[in-house]
Amino acid sequence: MLKKSSFHLLILLVLIGIGIGCQKDTANVTPDDSAYFPLQTGDYWIYQVTQETYSLTNPVVKSTYQVQEKVGNSYTQNGQQFFLVEESIRLSSQSAWQINAIHTVYKNLSEVVSQDNNVPTLRLVFPVSAATSWNVNTYNANPDTLLRYKNTRQSFTIGTQQFTNTVSVVGNNDSTLIDQQKYQWVYAQNIGLIYRENAALAFCQSTPDCIGKGIIASGRRQKWELVSSSRLK
Repeated sequence: MLKKSSFHLLILLVLIGIGIGCQKDTANVTPDDSAYFPLQTGDYWIYQVTQETYSLTNPVVKSTYQVQEKVGNSYTQNGQQFFLVEESIRLSSQSAWQINAIHTVYKNLSEVVSQDNNVPTLRLVFPVSAATSWNVNTYNANPDTLLRYKNTRQSFTIGTQQFTNTVSVVGNNDSTLIDQQKYQWVYAQNIGLIYRENAALAFCQSTPDCIGKGIIASGRRQKWELVSSSRLK
Protein backbone atom coordinates (compact mmCIF):
# COMPACT_ATOMS: atom_id res chain seq x y z
CA MET A 1 0.00 0.00 0.00
CA LEU A 2 1.04 3.57 -0.62
CA LYS A 3 1.91 5.61 2.40
CA LYS A 4 -0.29 8.66 3.02
CA SER A 5 2.52 11.08 2.06
CA SER A 6 3.20 9.18 -1.18
CA PHE A 7 -0.52 9.13 -2.00
CA HIS A 8 -0.77 12.90 -1.50
CA LEU A 9 2.29 13.42 -3.71
CA LEU A 10 0.73 11.27 -6.44
CA ILE A 11 -2.51 13.29 -6.34
CA LEU A 12 -0.53 16.54 -6.52
CA LEU A 13 1.39 15.35 -9.60
CA VAL A 14 -1.84 14.31 -11.33
CA LEU A 15 -3.41 17.73 -10.67
CA ILE A 16 -0.32 19.50 -11.95
CA GLY A 17 -0.42 17.38 -15.10
CA ILE A 18 -4.07 18.23 -15.69
CA GLY A 19 -3.33 21.92 -15.24
CA ILE A 20 -0.48 21.84 -17.73
CA GLY A 21 -2.64 19.97 -20.21
CA CYS A 22 -5.39 22.57 -19.93
CA GLN A 23 -2.89 25.38 -20.46
CA LYS A 24 -1.58 23.69 -23.60
CA ASP A 25 -5.09 23.20 -24.97
CA THR A 26 -5.92 26.87 -24.36
CA ALA A 27 -2.69 28.05 -25.96
CA ASN A 28 -3.30 25.91 -29.07
CA VAL A 29 -6.80 27.22 -29.73
CA THR A 30 -6.92 28.74 -33.22
CA PRO A 31 -8.83 32.05 -33.31
CA ASP A 32 -11.88 32.14 -35.58
CA ASP A 33 -10.77 34.82 -38.03
CA SER A 34 -14.14 34.61 -39.78
CA ALA A 35 -15.41 36.73 -36.84
CA TYR A 36 -14.07 39.73 -38.76
CA PHE A 37 -17.02 39.12 -41.08
CA PRO A 38 -20.03 38.24 -38.89
CA LEU A 39 -23.00 37.02 -40.89
CA GLN A 40 -26.35 36.38 -39.23
CA THR A 41 -29.96 37.01 -40.24
CA GLY A 42 -31.14 40.36 -38.88
CA ASP A 43 -27.69 41.97 -38.70
CA TYR A 44 -27.39 45.44 -40.21
CA TRP A 45 -24.73 48.11 -40.75
CA ILE A 46 -25.34 51.79 -41.60
CA TYR A 47 -22.55 53.85 -43.18
CA GLN A 48 -22.09 57.55 -43.80
CA VAL A 49 -20.78 57.87 -47.34
CA THR A 50 -18.89 60.85 -48.73
CA GLN A 51 -18.07 60.98 -52.41
CA GLU A 52 -16.08 63.37 -54.59
CA THR A 53 -16.29 63.25 -58.38
CA TYR A 54 -13.65 65.16 -60.36
CA SER A 55 -13.62 66.69 -63.82
CA LEU A 56 -11.02 69.03 -65.28
CA THR A 57 -13.69 71.27 -66.83
CA ASN A 58 -16.18 71.36 -63.93
CA PRO A 59 -16.02 71.99 -60.18
CA VAL A 60 -15.68 69.00 -57.85
CA VAL A 61 -19.05 67.40 -57.21
CA LYS A 62 -19.36 66.42 -53.53
CA SER A 63 -22.19 64.29 -52.22
CA THR A 64 -23.09 62.62 -48.93
CA TYR A 65 -25.63 59.89 -48.25
CA GLN A 66 -26.12 56.78 -46.14
CA VAL A 67 -25.96 53.11 -47.09
CA GLN A 68 -27.49 50.27 -45.10
CA GLU A 69 -26.54 46.64 -45.54
CA LYS A 70 -28.99 44.24 -43.90
CA VAL A 71 -28.79 40.46 -43.74
CA GLY A 72 -32.09 38.87 -44.71
CA ASN A 73 -33.09 35.28 -45.37
CA SER A 74 -30.70 32.43 -45.96
CA TYR A 75 -30.75 29.15 -47.86
CA THR A 76 -28.53 26.09 -48.03
CA GLN A 77 -27.03 24.72 -51.22
CA ASN A 78 -24.64 21.76 -51.38
CA GLY A 79 -24.17 22.03 -47.63
CA GLN A 80 -23.16 25.72 -47.74
CA GLN A 81 -25.38 28.40 -46.17
CA PHE A 82 -25.95 31.50 -48.29
CA PHE A 83 -27.31 34.82 -46.99
CA LEU A 84 -29.24 37.46 -48.91
CA VAL A 85 -27.89 40.94 -48.14
CA GLU A 86 -30.11 43.90 -48.95
CA GLU A 87 -28.40 47.21 -49.72
CA SER A 88 -30.46 50.40 -49.30
CA ILE A 89 -29.66 54.11 -49.76
CA ARG A 90 -31.03 57.30 -48.24
CA LEU A 91 -29.94 60.90 -48.63
CA SER A 92 -30.02 61.67 -44.87
CA SER A 93 -30.91 60.08 -41.55
CA GLN A 94 -34.41 61.59 -41.89
CA SER A 95 -35.09 60.09 -45.33
CA ALA A 96 -36.70 56.75 -46.11
CA TRP A 97 -34.55 53.83 -47.23
CA GLN A 98 -34.68 52.91 -50.91
CA ILE A 99 -33.53 49.42 -51.91
CA ASN A 100 -30.57 49.67 -54.24
CA ALA A 101 -29.42 46.06 -54.69
CA ILE A 102 -29.54 42.55 -53.24
CA HIS A 103 -26.56 40.23 -53.29
CA THR A 104 -25.66 36.88 -51.77
CA VAL A 105 -22.81 36.19 -49.39
CA TYR A 106 -21.39 33.03 -47.89
CA LYS A 107 -18.49 32.37 -45.57
CA ASN A 108 -16.68 29.43 -44.06
CA LEU A 109 -13.46 28.97 -42.11
CA SER A 110 -11.33 29.63 -45.21
CA GLU A 111 -13.04 32.45 -47.16
CA VAL A 112 -15.85 34.99 -47.63
CA VAL A 113 -17.43 35.23 -51.08
CA SER A 114 -19.90 37.89 -52.22
CA GLN A 115 -21.90 37.55 -55.44
CA ASP A 116 -23.09 40.77 -57.09
CA ASN A 117 -24.96 40.61 -60.40
CA ASN A 118 -23.92 36.94 -60.71
CA VAL A 119 -20.24 37.88 -60.38
CA PRO A 120 -18.59 36.20 -57.36
CA THR A 121 -15.77 38.10 -55.66
CA LEU A 122 -13.45 36.81 -52.96
CA ARG A 123 -13.80 39.35 -50.15
CA LEU A 124 -11.64 37.74 -47.45
CA VAL A 125 -9.51 34.65 -46.97
CA PHE A 126 -8.36 33.08 -43.72
CA PRO A 127 -6.22 32.95 -41.68
CA VAL A 128 -5.71 36.68 -41.16
CA SER A 129 -2.00 37.35 -41.48
CA ALA A 130 0.31 39.99 -42.93
CA ALA A 131 1.68 37.19 -45.13
CA THR A 132 -1.73 36.38 -46.65
CA SER A 133 -2.70 37.70 -50.09
CA TRP A 134 -5.34 36.69 -52.62
CA ASN A 135 -6.94 37.50 -55.96
CA VAL A 136 -10.35 39.12 -55.46
CA ASN A 137 -11.38 37.81 -58.91
CA THR A 138 -10.45 34.18 -58.28
CA TYR A 139 -13.99 33.00 -59.10
CA ASN A 140 -14.73 35.25 -62.09
CA ALA A 141 -13.21 36.22 -65.43
CA ASN A 142 -12.19 39.77 -64.51
CA PRO A 143 -8.49 40.74 -64.45
CA ASP A 144 -6.49 39.61 -61.45
CA THR A 145 -6.64 42.08 -58.56
CA LEU A 146 -4.50 41.26 -55.55
CA LEU A 147 -5.44 42.14 -51.98
CA ARG A 148 -3.53 41.63 -48.76
CA TYR A 149 -3.84 42.18 -45.03
CA LYS A 150 -2.19 45.08 -43.23
CA ASN A 151 -2.22 46.38 -39.64
CA THR A 152 -3.58 43.11 -38.28
CA ARG A 153 -5.26 43.22 -34.88
CA GLN A 154 -4.71 46.96 -34.47
CA SER A 155 -7.01 49.67 -33.10
CA PHE A 156 -8.86 51.97 -35.51
CA THR A 157 -10.73 55.19 -34.77
CA ILE A 158 -13.73 56.64 -36.60
CA GLY A 159 -14.86 59.94 -35.09
CA THR A 160 -15.49 59.21 -31.40
CA GLN A 161 -15.65 55.44 -31.92
CA GLN A 162 -12.57 53.34 -31.24
CA PHE A 163 -12.36 49.72 -32.39
CA THR A 164 -9.73 47.67 -30.59
CA ASN A 165 -9.23 44.65 -32.82
CA THR A 166 -9.25 45.44 -36.54
CA VAL A 167 -7.53 44.43 -39.75
CA SER A 168 -7.12 46.40 -42.97
CA VAL A 169 -7.49 44.91 -46.44
CA VAL A 170 -5.48 46.90 -48.95
CA GLY A 171 -4.97 46.70 -52.69
CA ASN A 172 -2.50 48.22 -55.10
CA ASN A 173 -2.33 51.65 -53.46
CA ASP A 174 -0.12 53.67 -55.83
CA SER A 175 0.33 57.34 -56.58
CA THR A 176 2.30 58.50 -59.62
CA LEU A 177 2.52 61.65 -61.71
CA ILE A 178 -0.23 60.18 -63.89
CA ASP A 179 -2.76 58.68 -61.52
CA GLN A 180 -3.60 57.55 -58.00
CA GLN A 181 -5.24 54.31 -56.89
CA LYS A 182 -6.33 53.46 -53.36
CA TYR A 183 -8.19 50.51 -51.85
CA GLN A 184 -8.57 50.13 -48.08
CA TRP A 185 -11.32 48.25 -46.26
CA VAL A 186 -11.15 47.91 -42.46
CA TYR A 187 -12.88 45.14 -40.53
CA ALA A 188 -13.41 44.91 -36.75
CA GLN A 189 -13.70 41.58 -35.00
CA ASN A 190 -17.33 40.59 -34.24
CA ILE A 191 -18.55 43.79 -35.95
CA GLY A 192 -17.61 43.54 -39.61
CA LEU A 193 -16.76 46.28 -42.10
CA ILE A 194 -16.31 49.61 -40.32
CA TYR A 195 -14.49 51.73 -42.92
CA ARG A 196 -13.71 51.65 -46.60
CA GLU A 197 -11.97 54.02 -48.98
CA ASN A 198 -11.69 53.69 -52.73
CA ALA A 199 -10.03 56.16 -55.06
CA ALA A 200 -9.32 56.11 -58.78
CA LEU A 201 -7.96 59.48 -59.91
CA ALA A 202 -6.23 60.67 -63.09
CA PHE A 203 -3.95 63.71 -62.94
CA CYS A 204 -3.86 66.42 -65.58
CA GLN A 205 -1.57 65.69 -68.54
CA SER A 206 -3.11 68.05 -71.13
CA THR A 207 -0.70 71.00 -70.80
CA PRO A 208 2.90 71.43 -69.61
CA ASP A 209 1.67 73.79 -66.89
CA CYS A 210 -0.35 71.09 -65.11
CA ILE A 211 1.88 68.03 -65.51
CA GLY A 212 3.35 66.83 -62.23
CA LYS A 213 1.38 69.26 -60.06
CA GLY A 214 -1.21 66.80 -58.73
CA ILE A 215 -4.12 68.52 -60.47
CA ILE A 216 -6.94 65.98 -60.72
CA ALA A 217 -8.39 65.73 -64.23
CA SER A 218 -10.97 63.04 -63.57
CA GLY A 219 -11.96 60.27 -61.23
CA ARG A 220 -13.73 59.55 -57.97
CA ARG A 221 -12.91 59.19 -54.29
CA GLN A 222 -15.37 57.52 -51.92
CA LYS A 223 -15.34 56.84 -48.16
CA TRP A 224 -17.68 54.77 -45.99
CA GLU A 225 -17.72 55.20 -42.20
CA LEU A 226 -19.80 53.02 -39.87
CA VAL A 227 -22.31 55.07 -37.83
CA SER A 228 -24.70 52.39 -36.57
CA SER A 229 -24.99 48.61 -36.43
CA SER A 230 -26.78 45.81 -34.64
CA ARG A 231 -23.26 44.64 -33.80
CA LEU A 232 -22.29 47.77 -31.85
CA LYS A 233 -22.80 47.62 -28.10
